[in-house]
Amino acid sequence: MESESTPSTPGFWSRLGVGFKQAARASADGAKYLYRTADENRHYLLPALNGLVGDKLAEAKHALAIPMSLRLDGADAALDSPQITTLFKAKKRVAVLFLHGLMGDEIQWQAHPGDVPGYGPRLAAELGVTPLYLRYNTGRHISLNGRDLADLLDRLFRKYGSHIERLHIVAHSMGGLVTRSAGYYGTKAKHGWVQKLKSVALLGAPNDGSYLEKAGRLTTFILRRIWTLPTHIIARIAEERSDGIQDLRWGYLTDEDWQHAQADDLITAHRKHVPPLANVRYLVLAGTLPLDARSLVALYFGDGLVGRKSASGEAFREARARGEEFVETRVLTGVSHLGLLNHADAYALVKDLIQKT
Repeated sequence: MESESTPSTPGFWSRLGVGFKQAARASADGAKYLYRTADENRHYLLPALNGLVGDKLAEAKHALAIPMSLRLDGADAALDSPQITTLFKAKKRVAVLFLHGLMGDEIQWQAHPGDVPGYGPRLAAELGVTPLYLRYNTGRHISLNGRDLADLLDRLFRKYGSHIERLHIVAHSMGGLVTRSAGYYGTKAKHGWVQKLKSVALLGAPNDGSYLEKAGRLTTFILRRIWTLPTHIIARIAEERSDGIQDLRWGYLTDEDWQHAQADDLITAHRKHVPPLANVRYLVLAGTLPLDARSLVALYFGDGLVGRKSASGEAFREARARGEEFVETRVLTGVSHLGLLNHADAYALVKDLIQKT
């Protein structure tokens, strides 16, 4: 019997041709997406390089070493630049300073993929504050960046202090440790900006150290004790990770911490106690990937990079235990480390903190 072809049913070769076209279109779309994503994120290349070897770049005074600076319109802004002068001489401001984390930059506070506005523009639009963005070399010791930030704010307030009504700081990850270090050195030097600082929001800050850096230190310790040339080479390479990364092991905040003879201990942290600043309200925000914030996984691995216990911070837990109400600790479940930068509840908490102070 002669079979009849049905026009509505495409033959094998026709279906194969359609499949090839769809695959080619999907590949082209994928390639465009990857190119667009890479192009949009190429600004992270220099911060990533500084996070890895920024200490060595700074020591060599290399052109690729990122200098600490306020950033306006995608460029460094000197304190005597026309942009900064115009910004602060126009009227009295409520300033919010944003600090990025390891291998980050200020853009994460300004915008997210899909042209979603970041914390800075949103707070400016909704509260009328003046956002200030800091860029710094995350490969340097945290205490060196903390001291430099304290000095930068001191110079800013000496020049424009009469035009700055209040100061707030919002910091992510390592930026939270740099903030605490700056507060320590600013208080020690009796800087005026400390008196104008009203609130600090710490988002996913490894206040008691990072389990990843502890694991890295343990790995190099073991490799050093395996007597083969390849393991020693691997250990030597691993030991070249930057000073900033190594400071994350225990959350070192002062020079004495990393200069201590036993600073590289695997078990015990030899660090100076740095309490919260007096008369400053703190929001200590921890994220956890598990929905159960009380689980062991949440406690030690938290948001994937910083454990909940570390993010809550021993110094802040002690302050709360004393009944001091200026520290608020919150945990957001189902949130990753970078997710804290673009999360509705995290933003609402930061906004509420600034509004109340």
